[in-house]
Amino acid sequence: MKIDPASLSVITGIQATNRANQAEKKKNSSEGDKLAVSDKGQTFQTLLQKAKEAPSIREDKVRTLSEQIESGKFRVDGQRIAANILAPKF
Repeated sequence: MKIDPASLSVITGIQATNRANQAEKKKNSSEGDKLAVSDKGQTFQTLLQKAKEAPSIREDKVRTLSEQIESGKFRVDGQRIAANILAPKF
């Protein structure tokens, strides 16, 4: 079989045109892409941000315990501590 160089240039031109058209279609379709976050996702992000903003030290709890210790009202309940240590965690 003999290949005519003239028909190769026609085929090559058609292939180049097809590639250019495909690239243009990809470019146009990517411009229309959009991202939408669900309501649950937005709620989760809001709650996560609030959790990050919350102080890691609960000042009110520390103040209350400090006052109890200073006044001698704070008592350690060994039985309660032992029960919590031995309680099954799920």
